[in-house]
Amino acid sequence: MRRLRETSTYIQAHHPGAADDVRQAIRSAFTLIAHYPDVGRRVRPRIRRFVVPRLPYLVYYTVDEGAGTVTIITVRHAAQSRRGLG
Repeated sequence: MRRLRETSTYIQAHHPGAADDVRQAIRSAFTLIAHYPDVGRRVRPRIRRFVVPRLPYLVYYTVDEGAGTVTIITVRHAAQSRRGLG
């Protein structure tokens, strides 16, 4: 979640009016993913990606169906590389 804090800090510094909207959109994406884990596209055998609506941010996460859990791996700007996702 360090990357999410960094993103939030960057937006706050460069686009202060948009920071709250971006945070809220990402939180809404988390809620949607929690309720509908299959909503994201599978990009690796265990990793899914969800595009935050109307924003260039991607949420990468895993689903453990046996345990009934979703784990957010990272939130990245769409321009960032997928390297390091496993």
